[in-house]
Amino acid sequence: MGIAQTALVAVSSFLTVIASLVTVAEPDQNRDLTYIESIAFNISLRDFDQSRIRWRSQQPWLDWTTDSCSVPIIGNEGKSFNFASACRRHDFGYRNLKLLDRRYNCAGLIPGSICRTDTWSYGRYWNAAQRSRIDEQFQRDMFETCTTRARTRRVRCEAWAITFFQSVRTIGGP
Repeated sequence: MGIAQTALVAVSSFLTVIASLVTVAEPDQNRDLTYIESIAFNISLRDFDQSRIRWRSQQPWLDWTTDSCSVPIIGNEGKSFNFASACRRHDFGYRNLKLLDRRYNCAGLIPGSICRTDTWSYGRYWNAAQRSRIDEQFQRDMFETCTTRARTRRVRCEAWAITFFQSVRTIGGP
């Protein structure tokens, strides 16, 4: 292959890669729901925590913000527990199911578009059943973090996990 052909192949390959990086997919409620549920329910907490920064750059249209465990005074961790990762995944689930309703739960939605600001409502994606699923995953995640604790701290960790779970079930909505 000559120099000109080699250069042409290299340039066209480079442009293809660049184009794929800047291409923004059309909104797709099924794809987004599948992705959110996969991250919220189907991967390990460890994988979630190790990959979330990379995923944030790959799916910037999702809500990756977190306030961690927004528990006054107690916070994310204590001597017997550290629920920071579990709280981040819990926030991801809550925020993104709400986001799906704001994007896709409106009358007359045209495929490939999103809802106008004043036309959406909660209930299709963010509802009591989904909230319960996310909260139950939160409890499993917290208990998983407790398994790494020494026996004496594990019991206290599990007690904190139950307390955190009961708090989100009581305070969260719907």
